Amino acid sequence: TKEHKDRSDVCQTAPFALLPTPFPRKLFEQAVKVQNVSWSCSQAFLRHYAKDVGLAQRKTLAIQRSDYMCHKDQFSCEYTLKQIEVNNIASSMGAHAERVTKMHRRTMTELGYDKETIEKAIPKNEPIKLIAEALYKAWYSFRELYSCSSAVILVIVEDQNQNQIDQKHVEYALEDLGVPVDQIVRRTLTECEQCLTLSPERHLLLSGSRVAVVYFRAGYTPDNYPTEKEWASRLLIERSDAIKSPWIGLQVANTKKTQQVLPLFANTKSYEMFLLICPPYSVSHAKIKVLAEDGVVERFVGHPRDAAAIRSTFAGLWAINGDDPVTQKLIKNYLVRAMQPVELSNVVSELGVYGYALGDRGMPEVRQGGHLLRTKGEKVDEVSRWDSL
Repeated sequence: TKEHKDRSDVCQTAPFALLPTPFPRKLFEQAVKVQNVSWSCSQAFLRHYAKDVGLAQRKTLAIQRSDYMCHKDQFSCEYTLKQIEVNNIASSMGAHAERVTKMHRRTMTELGYDKETIEKAIPKNEPIKLIAEALYKAWYSFRELYSCSSAVILVIVEDQNQNQIDQKHVEYALEDLGVPVDQIVRRTLTECEQCLTLSPERHLLLSGSRVAVVYFRAGYTPDNYPTEKEWASRLLIERSDAIKSPWIGLQVANTKKTQQVLPLFANTKSYEMFLLICPPYSVSHAKIKVLAEDGVVERFVGHPRDAAAIRSTFAGLWAINGDDPVTQKLIKNYLVRAMQPVELSNVVSELGVYGYALGDRGMPEVRQGGHLLRTKGEKVDEVSRWDSL
């Protein structure tokens, strides 16, 4: 909780939107479509820029959530998707997304909407099922490849874990798929320094047990590496043949340096498709003067790794149906937060779409499933409320 950030044993209801917030269907479908076009799954691209790593793992697993906002272009007045970021490490909040969707379906039923209308308006949403499926397939393929039925799934977590409930639902889904409960192990990077070893064959061993999959739910900020112990743990993991989600190359794919070299591959069909569906921000010479006007520069993403700055930048964008002139205004919704009065506010939403890719040197298996809608007050720079559409 906000009052107990240093504790993992205190819980409260997550903030949420009382009703499902509208989001343009066309843009939602575009976000789902583009999820399957992922640079982090490009074997040639990543291997070219990480060729000195010496990968030991035989397969690669990427579990991602791509985040977008609905943007009204100030020149064309058209509504388009703008990508905020791609999360390929600790792509979280799938459990919250699933449960808020179920809550909203029930709420709409109580308000008198028929089942057909609700099914059409609120899409099926099962990101936990997708994430668990990805981890299970990676674990099962490792078992088959190395004939090691006792191999474990290692979940890397934070010392003070505020997202443990979300993580536990992934574990419960893995158990439902057939992973024995004692073969799902949670450890911090600090603990890994004591309990992990690397065999001469580059097998990763956890207290003597072979590790099949390492699922990172921590390790994405410098704060997760306070000493050399944590860095040593990460290096040991990366040198092993365990399937990492993500391996360090996928994590580096989100960095600014990778984005700088990405245009060198712009002649590929996938990149052209990505630009067609979700073009990045660009500024022509004719528009440079306009940036000096008050409020205009706030429309552009300045630094993709600074989530807080991005959300401040995009506060006030319109998540509405651009084809309907009646709705060309900010959406209103009731925002619910523990220990605070319910408030009716102008809101703006951010859409996240989940997907995974699992494969080796050939064509990876790519799947999309589930989404997350985060909604907050128009001018509020704080944690969003969980929502659905």
